[in-house]
Amino acid sequence: MTRTDFSEPRRMSAGAFFILFIKMLKSVTAPVMIFIAFDIIGSGMDIVDIRLWIRLGTAIGACVTISLLLAAAAYFPRKFYIKDGNIIYTRGIIQRENACIPLDRVHSLRTRQGLWYRLFKMRGIMLDTLATRAEEIELILDEADWQSLLSRIEKEEHPKQTDACTPPEYNPVSSIRFDNGKLILDALCQNHLKGMAVLGGLVAVVLEHIDDYFKTDTITDYATSYYDKLTLTPTGVGVILFAVYIMVLLLWLGKILLRYYDMEMSYDKHLLSFTYGLLSRMSSRFAYDKICTIWVKRNFFEKKSGLCTLMLKQALNVTAENEEDNLKLYGADTSSFFLKWWLGDEYLTESEIISAKSGKGVFYRSFVPGLTVSAGAIGILLYMQLIIWILIPALYLLFVLLRSIYAMRKSRITLKESYFIVHNGRFADIENYVKYSTVEVVGIRRTPFSRWFHRATLVISTPGSSFSVISLKETEALQIYEILLNKCTDKS
Repeated sequence: MTRTDFSEPRRMSAGAFFILFIKMLKSVTAPVMIFIAFDIIGSGMDIVDIRLWIRLGTAIGACVTISLLLAAAAYFPRKFYIKDGNIIYTRGIIQRENACIPLDRVHSLRTRQGLWYRLFKMRGIMLDTLATRAEEIELILDEADWQSLLSRIEKEEHPKQTDACTPPEYNPVSSIRFDNGKLILDALCQNHLKGMAVLGGLVAVVLEHIDDYFKTDTITDYATSYYDKLTLTPTGVGVILFAVYIMVLLLWLGKILLRYYDMEMSYDKHLLSFTYGLLSRMSSRFAYDKICTIWVKRNFFEKKSGLCTLMLKQALNVTAENEEDNLKLYGADTSSFFLKWWLGDEYLTESEIISAKSGKGVFYRSFVPGLTVSAGAIGILLYMQLIIWILIPALYLLFVLLRSIYAMRKSRITLKESYFIVHNGRFADIENYVKYSTVEVVGIRRTPFSRWFHRATLVISTPGSSFSVISLKETEALQIYEILLNKCTDKS
C-alpha cells in the first residue's frame, strides 16, 4: 500500500467524484421528479403517450447533467495538503475558501462507509475541532490515503520524545467485539414510552378523523344503523393497539441494528476507536484527554439483565447536534472497563470527600407543570361532559407523580479525590462521571424562596455537558462549590 505524505496540494481520491455525483443526483432528482409527476398528472397523459416518455427522458437527462456539473464544481476546486502539522483545505470557484486546522486540535475523527462508498472502496472522513462549526471538514478518500492521513494525525496526537535515548512508551493495542445479542436485548430494554408516544399520536389522529366523520348526519345514521358491526370489543381494540406497538418496537429495534450492529473497538492508553453499522459502516475515535464526561444509564430492565447504556461525551462542538445521533453503547454493562480506562484502576477505592442530596424542590419542579396540565385537561373535559376521558389526564398525573418522586430520590452529587459523580434520572439511574480538570464553570443559583428554605442549585459546566443539582442545602452547596473551585484550579 503506497503511503502519501500530503506535502503537496492535491484533490481527493478519484472515486470521490462518483460519490459526490451520486449525492448531487439524489438531491436534484427528488424535486425534479415531483415537479414532473404533478405536470404529468395535470396534463392527463396516458402511459402509451410518447410525450410522456420524452418528458421523463428529458428530466432524467437534465438531472444527470446538473448533477455532473455540481459534482465537478465540488470536486475539482477542492484541494488539501498537510504542512507544519496543519491540514490546509481550499475549495470554491467564485469565492475561494481556505481552512487551516492543526492536527493536534482534532477532537473527533469520524468516518462513513455507506453502500456507494464500499462499492468504490472509499471512506468519508470528518475532522471536528472546538470551533463554532460542528463539522469542520469532510474528505472522501480511498483506503491508502485514509491510512496515510490517519498515521499523520496519530503522530501529532502522541507526545513527542524529548530524549532520543528514551525508549517509546509501552502502549499495546487491544480489541473488543461487542455481542450483537446483548445489543438487541438492550435495545428492547430502552424506554418503551417512546413507542407509546408514537402510538398515542396515531390513536389521536384516528380519533380526530372519526370525530370529523361523525359530524356528518349521513355517516352518523349509518354508524347508528350498523353499530354492532362497527364497534370493536375491548379485546379487539387491545389487540390492535398491541400490534401497532409491536410494529413501533420493531422499527426502533431495526434502527438500532442498522446503526450499531457488529460493533468493534480497538483501544490503547490514549485512544478508543469504534467501528459499527450493518449497511453503512461508521467509525468514531475518542482521545483520552478529550473526553469530558462518561454518561451511564441503567433502567430497571437493564439492571436485571446486566446491561447498561453508555456515552462518551466530548465537547459540544464536536458532537452531533441531535442527541440521537451521538454514539451510544448498548449491551452488556461495560461501564467498569471505560471508567477504569479513563479514571484509573483505583477509581472505585477513592475516598469520598462529600456527598449531597437534593430536596423536595426537585419534586415540585417536576410535579407542578404536570399537575397544571392535568388539572386544565380535567377541567375542559368536565366542561364538555366527557367524563370517561378524564381517565387519561388522571393516569398522566399518576405518571408525573411517580416520575417526580423518583427524580427527587435520584438527584445527588458525590465528590471523590480525582472526579465527581452527578446522579440524576427519573425511572432510570443515570450517573455522570466528570474529572475536575474538565470543569469550566461552577456557580450557585438561588431563588426568592432560598431565604426561607435555605436551598440552592449548584451549576456545573464542562465543554460537553452541563449539570444543575437542584435543591441542595445551602451550606452543602457552598461547601461543594468551594471544593470544586479548588480542585478545578489545581487541575492535578
